[in-house]
Amino acid sequence: MEQLQGLWRDTKWVWMSFVCFVVLLSASVSWFFLLTLPALPVSYCYFAFVRYDDNGNEKAEF
Repeated sequence: MEQLQGLWRDTKWVWMSFVCFVVLLSASVSWFFLLTLPALPVSYCYFAFVRYDDNGNEKAEF
């Protein structure tokens, strides 16, 4: 769980901008872009567990 909090601490503006971009794109172009929203938590968890250790600190090898 600390990995998720560490990634959120360091990249919260990036993830919020992704969500806003998808919502704006779906409102202006097509609802089909809303289907990309379920992919965001998957990629968020992947990057959190790959880049952060058990204490929520960024791993040294990156």
